[in-house]
Amino acid sequence: MRKDRQNSKFKERSKFGEIIRALSPVFKTVDEWKPVYAAVNTSGRTWFMGGINRGEFLCSEIFDKNQIIQLFIDYYGHKSYLEIGGQPSDIKSTFNSIRCNTKHAIDPEEKQNADFTMTSDDFFEKHGGERKYGAVFIDGWHEHQQVYRDITNSLDNLEDNGVIILHDMIPITSDLEKDPHRTGTCWRAFADLRKRDDVTMATLVPPWGSEDSLGIIMKGKQNPLDGEVEYSYDFLIENMENIMQTIDLPCFFEIFFPYINFKLQENPNGELSVGMTMDPRWEKEYGEST
Repeated sequence: MRKDRQNSKFKERSKFGEIIRALSPVFKTVDEWKPVYAAVNTSGRTWFMGGINRGEFLCSEIFDKNQIIQLFIDYYGHKSYLEIGGQPSDIKSTFNSIRCNTKHAIDPEEKQNADFTMTSDDFFEKHGGERKYGAVFIDGWHEHQQVYRDITNSLDNLEDNGVIILHDMIPITSDLEKDPHRTGTCWRAFADLRKRDDVTMATLVPPWGSEDSLGIIMKGKQNPLDGEVEYSYDFLIENMENIMQTIDLPCFFEIFFPYINFKLQENPNGELSVGMTMDPRWEKEYGEST
């Protein structure tokens, strides 16, 4: 069995949160997310590369959410993938980039050519319990109660070692929270689930190649969130680290991929890069399923 994951890895304050809190009074509109992300990304990458150069940690960079989903599938040996809000009609979509034995997409718009042309609520009502999925990516309607239902329904249809990945978790300007086509109020659903003690939850924040924070949920355990959640943007950014369990890339690998080893390696041009190998314990625990 995979080792237990505890809240001890999460920080009370983060550089990401500090920047958002500092800039939120200045940049508020939907279109003003770019300067906020530029500040977050520049600061984050400086910290990341500095940590590697100083030998404080060593891990690979990740540039795309598709890489993260694929990493979970490959590491844990998942054979089935469900995407809520998938867009199979777009050759460049996340759904089409993922490699997995069985892939299903849900989207109510016929033009998307999804496997299930219906809402996620209808899908789980009609097909819930028919199979368990190893990985679920939720990127549908970005509204509090809808995302909450998508998470809880996905948990009911998730393999024991499965993972739920959620897009657009933290709005980096206040007006992004008002637009369910963008970030919306997804974070509120995540906050509701923080009251449970039978799941492991974290939010991977930039810099990892996108302005979007990714929520991660697996069956496991956590220290439940104390106190009441106030559904306001000010409450979110002031309590971001505690509510969202924000993590950076080194912490992400340490918590969810403990059997990946990293080492510096030199390419034919003499340039150093970070290589990745599997600890022998990975083969014993997950290898047979991959």
